[in-house]
Amino acid sequence: MDLFDNTLKALERSLDLYYKRHQILASNAANSETPKYQARELDFAGELDKALGNAAEPLVKTNPLHMDLTTSEGPRILPDNTGAVGADGNNVDIDINMGKISANARKYTSNVELLNVKLQMLRMAARGTGGF
Repeated sequence: MDLFDNTLKALERSLDLYYKRHQILASNAANSETPKYQARELDFAGELDKALGNAAEPLVKTNPLHMDLTTSEGPRILPDNTGAVGADGNNVDIDINMGKISANARKYTSNVELLNVKLQMLRMAARGTGGF
C-alpha cells in the first residue's frame, strides 16, 4: 500500500494549476482595457493529464510551418476566444473572465478541503484512531 498515493499527487498538481490559472485570468482582467490584448487560458486538463502520466501520445511536428508544442516549459497557455473582439482589438469580456476567476477560486478551495481531509485521514491512521 502506498502511503502517499496518486490522490495526493493529483491534488498537489491541481492546486498548482489552479494557482497558475488564477494568475492568467487575473492578467486578463488587468488588461481588459488594453488595446489589442488577447485573452489567454490555461490548458488545465491537458496539464493535469501530463502531470499524472496520463497524457496522450506526444505531438509530432509533421510540417515545418506547425508550431512546436513539445518544447514548451511550464503549463501550456492557449488563446481564449470566448469574448467578442471589441473595436480596439481586445477580446476580454470582463464578466466572463470574472466568472471564470470565481469558479477557479471555488475549485481551488474545494481541492484544499479535499487535501485537508486526506491529511486528516493519514494523521488518524498514524495515531491508530481510525476506528477500525
